[in-house]
Amino acid sequence: MTRALHTEERGAALVMVMFLGMALVTVATALTVRAARQVVQVALEADHEQALHVAESGLDEGLLALQMDPSFTTGEVAPGFATRTDERAWVLALAEAVTGTRLSVAPQGEYVVIRPVNVSVVYAVGYAPSRDAAERRVRIVRAELGTRQVPGGWFATYAMLSGGDLGLNGNPAVTSGRKVGIHANGFLEASGSVSVAGCVSASGGARISGSVVDGAECAAPGNQSPVEIPVVAPRSLWDRSQFDMCPDGKVRAGPAHPSMGRTAANRPCTGSVIGDASTTLLGWKFLGCCDAKDGARWAYDSDLPVDGVFYFFEGSAVVAKNPGSSIDPWQVTMIAEARGDCTAAVGGDVSISGSPTIVPHVGGSNLVVAAGKDLNLSGGMHASGIFAAHQQVSVSGNPSLTEASLLAEEACDSATTSSIHVSFVSGNPTVSNSGELSTPFVGTRTVEVMVGWDEL
Repeated sequence: MTRALHTEERGAALVMVMFLGMALVTVATALTVRAARQVVQVALEADHEQALHVAESGLDEGLLALQMDPSFTTGEVAPGFATRTDERAWVLALAEAVTGTRLSVAPQGEYVVIRPVNVSVVYAVGYAPSRDAAERRVRIVRAELGTRQVPGGWFATYAMLSGGDLGLNGNPAVTSGRKVGIHANGFLEASGSVSVAGCVSASGGARISGSVVDGAECAAPGNQSPVEIPVVAPRSLWDRSQFDMCPDGKVRAGPAHPSMGRTAANRPCTGSVIGDASTTLLGWKFLGCCDAKDGARWAYDSDLPVDGVFYFFEGSAVVAKNPGSSIDPWQVTMIAEARGDCTAAVGGDVSISGSPTIVPHVGGSNLVVAAGKDLNLSGGMHASGIFAAHQQVSVSGNPSLTEASLLAEEACDSATTSSIHVSFVSGNPTVSNSGELSTPFVGTRTVEVMVGWDEL
């Protein structure tokens, strides 16, 4: 009887073990399937995060491209979007169609940058692990752009630019790029025959009694936005001087003199004496000091070019000879500092007549003239570079200026010590300027910066 019970118990136990084993197998199978699903899900979630990082890499690349080139676009024209869904679909369709190098490779995936030409937005589409992967994740980020003024060098983009009024009385011809022309921040009066490849514009009104021919896209001058005008301050440029032309008739070493620059202290005419210019020295002759209008007077007295950066301290310079040629141009920068208050400045004038052939000296950073008062150009000179004045600029005769820019800051008018009271162009000058000529002047630049970020 006892043995029969033990046999039955062993049979029941075997059945229980079998059911328990089956249950364990079922649970293990379920856990394995769940674990496999979790691995796939984790991988997909990782790709989802990686796609965002990849898209942000693309956005960084697009913003960097804008910093390097503010005109950067990828060529698309964005339509108006009724919804964010429409915007996302448009961006994604473009990214899917991109071929070649526009599909960029990142360590965690691939991305496409889109910068439309007509809206201030940069898009980046990120794919992880790749655009063509069967199980891919796609994230689209969007940067809203605004503008900010940042300090930097000032670039000359006009053939002639006046911070005040400007008269076009002759027949100037400006051959330049489409965006380059003539502008006055004040009133513009054109009574001659003006031909400009770019635009003629003004901010303070205009009166056109002559003929003005400019670009077909140009609006009538008179109501355009003011243009930034840099300060033409000769003293800020003194560190470029090789030769200080001093009111006592001596020529002294400037801070940029190749061998004696260290002898110059902290103001002009403190360096070692190079010589006396009562007779011609370095092509210049001292005419005396001190005229009530011109201060110390200097004249270039040779038809042979003597290159250099010359700083006229409290004086004025006149060039009436013909130094330089197309084969051997005069490489020169002339900086003239005036004495006294702007409205009663003495000296600081530069006058160039005759027919010299001039290019800017390498030490002048594209600058030919920086006049602390007025600049007068006449005759038949051939030149390139920047011609600037703290006050007014007058241009007459038939000068030919190539890759050049004329700048009149119009800081004031020295009514009793100046012979030029309004900037004007007469005669038959020709000026070419393809734009973006570097200068030693300080200005600001308008750059696009990110002002908002979101994800589509």
